[in-house]
Amino acid sequence: MRQFLGIVISLNLLLGISNLCLGSIEIRGKVVDKETGQLLSGATVKIGSEVHGSQETTTARNGTFHLTLEDPGQRQIEVSLSGYDSYSGMLELAPDSTHTLDIALLSHPFELAPIEIIGEALQVNDKITGTVALMEPQTVELIHPVGTQELLEFMPGINGYADDGFGNSRLSIGIRGLNPRRSARVLILEDGVPIQPAVYIYPNAYYNPPSDRIDAVEVIKGSAALRFGPQTMGGVINYTTRKPDGTQGLTNQVTVGNNGYYSAFSEWRGLGPQNITSDFQLLYKHGDSFRENNTFDQVNGTVKTLFRLNQKKTLYLKANGNFENSNATYTGLTEFSFRTDPNFNPKPDDNFKILRTSLDLIYTNKISTNLISNTTVYTSVFDRRWWRENDVFVRARTFVKGDLTPVPYYQTGHLVRIGGGINNFGILRTFYVGGIEQNYTFKHDLAGSQGHAEMGARVHWERFIDDRKIGDAPDARDGVYYYGDPDDPEDPVDIVGQSHHYETTALALYLKEQREWDKLTVTPGVRFEVFKQTRVDRLYGAIFADKVSAVLLPGIGANYQLGRFNLFGGIHRGYTAPSSGALKITQFGQNVDVGGLDLEAEKSWNMEVGFRSWRPGLNLEVSGFLVRISDIVAAGRGTAFRNLGRADTYGLETALGFGVSRLIPLLPDINLSYTYLQTEIKKGIVTSATKAGNVPVNIAGNELPYAPQHTLTVGLAKQIGDSFRMRADMRFVDEVFTDFENLKRTYNRGDTGPIPSYTIFSASADYRIFDQWKVFVTGKNLFDKVYIGSRLHSNAGQPEANLSSGILVGPRRQILVGIKHEL
Repeated sequence: MRQFLGIVISLNLLLGISNLCLGSIEIRGKVVDKETGQLLSGATVKIGSEVHGSQETTTARNGTFHLTLEDPGQRQIEVSLSGYDSYSGMLELAPDSTHTLDIALLSHPFELAPIEIIGEALQVNDKITGTVALMEPQTVELIHPVGTQELLEFMPGINGYADDGFGNSRLSIGIRGLNPRRSARVLILEDGVPIQPAVYIYPNAYYNPPSDRIDAVEVIKGSAALRFGPQTMGGVINYTTRKPDGTQGLTNQVTVGNNGYYSAFSEWRGLGPQNITSDFQLLYKHGDSFRENNTFDQVNGTVKTLFRLNQKKTLYLKANGNFENSNATYTGLTEFSFRTDPNFNPKPDDNFKILRTSLDLIYTNKISTNLISNTTVYTSVFDRRWWRENDVFVRARTFVKGDLTPVPYYQTGHLVRIGGGINNFGILRTFYVGGIEQNYTFKHDLAGSQGHAEMGARVHWERFIDDRKIGDAPDARDGVYYYGDPDDPEDPVDIVGQSHHYETTALALYLKEQREWDKLTVTPGVRFEVFKQTRVDRLYGAIFADKVSAVLLPGIGANYQLGRFNLFGGIHRGYTAPSSGALKITQFGQNVDVGGLDLEAEKSWNMEVGFRSWRPGLNLEVSGFLVRISDIVAAGRGTAFRNLGRADTYGLETALGFGVSRLIPLLPDINLSYTYLQTEIKKGIVTSATKAGNVPVNIAGNELPYAPQHTLTVGLAKQIGDSFRMRADMRFVDEVFTDFENLKRTYNRGDTGPIPSYTIFSASADYRIFDQWKVFVTGKNLFDKVYIGSRLHSNAGQPEANLSSGILVGPRRQILVGIKHEL
């Protein structure tokens, strides 16, 4: 082995010496606006090839750039800048030569549309005044994720926990220690537009776009999150999809795998004349999942049309429809079921059905070289029908004999959670959302510094119909709100359902200024939110409740270039709007005079400091963070603080990309993501989940649930020639508590106790067999690790079988193979 390493090192030294002997290659030039001749700063210049990799830089304030290469030969040069068409060409590089280039870019206002929140220029991102993470299209394609949660878990500071097990359409991720249940403390966008069902009143992520049509993923956790809202506490996730650019093409992809999985994806690009270009995507996906009775079907279609009105104005329309029909259930496992049959699911009649339609319009007007206007109009309708059979406990020893006699939750011995076989209930929710946002960006110089101002306003409206009905059979798809006859005194009404209608009207204003003095960038900003939330309880005399909330959210960030490093830091006010759960617990803040909780939205001060470095073959970002959360009201499923709680989360995040193959071609490149996290509840009282009589418990000093101390992801990636790529990943997640009391005891019901640490391995590869054909294979959880994914829908204070779900198993092994054809 030592001899082998010695040979490899010697060969690389000889290659390096030979390259030095050949002499370096200098590439210089400038980038200008084709129409005005103005020198363009911040343009990304990338030069490379499949064999030698690539180098990139950005143009300086005077529009110039400079790169030094070692290897002669043919190279492709690409130049891109927001607001302009990209430039691409080929260079023939001779040894010890100098090349001077003048590149003119043609203005394209659609590239200025607020679809991306980070962009792709690594050296421009170095100047961002907070932590950022970007998963680029080529990485997304190689991983071939089953769902987007898998992609997000590659990024530092993000923790995902299992929910529906396979389809991954219901996202549960937390950022920097925040509760991951349904991702309610994170703002989720697609192409810059919010996609949560009702971002103010009900942000729970019951819709998540299928990963098959996602091009890249962007995450912002620092002060730059103030530009978006209303959720600014955890961070911002933006899924970007391919933009219509006029390129004609056709892509078809077919994927099959175990657990009855198959999908077909088709994309037609560049339809229509040059000034009206449309792309069309269609996806069908089916799977049986690793659990019994967990089949799902999904159909998703998207139409995107770009109208080039003239050289200064564009109009972009995007319409999407998503239908999902699945046997999703809340029913998890008891400790006995998890040990003996982790794939067990006794609920063939549970059904989750959603239909979502959306329409986005973005109008971009390049008023002048320095002033850009963007108008975004969006609307969506999301309908969710979830019918679930009521659960009961039975003894394990009688269950195997076919005796399904229910027993109480406090029954000792081995238990099994199954459907009661009598009735069910439907959680029937419909969301109507609409909004319009006007945004201006203005470039200006002042006192020897470059300035970039952004200001805007958004009007947002949403209606949330939250109904619950009781069905008369395990497979019922309709039910009743109440029993009895309101007009018959001898048949009194017994209300068993729920019908709450919520409505929110909101106005948001924001202003951000970015100032650049050579190596120093400072970005102050402020966001103002004011909104009114109302609720009508239709079953209890149409009782009306309302609340007006207003909040000012300031923030500031800074970035300083120190050699090859950029130091950054920032502080901003985090915020989470009162959800329907918080409003329900506090009765809209209307019982304060009699000792009830005031309605205060959760707020935080988010602070971070760190550094990043970018150079060819090395990307590094390290940051330390502190999030001080106050006014915690609703704290989890079935749990509420009896006062306004406070908590701190703090830690360290590291992201590393190291192109080892540039130094030693035989070795793979390394990608690493590590998070060290500590959480502490500073103030909080909850009702004990294990003591009878509504005993209050002081939980100050405890950890927040689902906040692992260590999370590590290591990936090895290798490209061989122009056709073959492969990647292997390992992910470790530390042990976590699942409740605020930090209970260590595990009851037989499966609804209490910590989640042990786990490690899973995945791998993927693709091979281009012809110019237009590519085959791929990917394996998730390769060694079929059986682990507890979460107890997200459990609460030890609600031990009845139909109130807490128990153990949800993490995704089991999934192997996918497919073929892709591109024209």
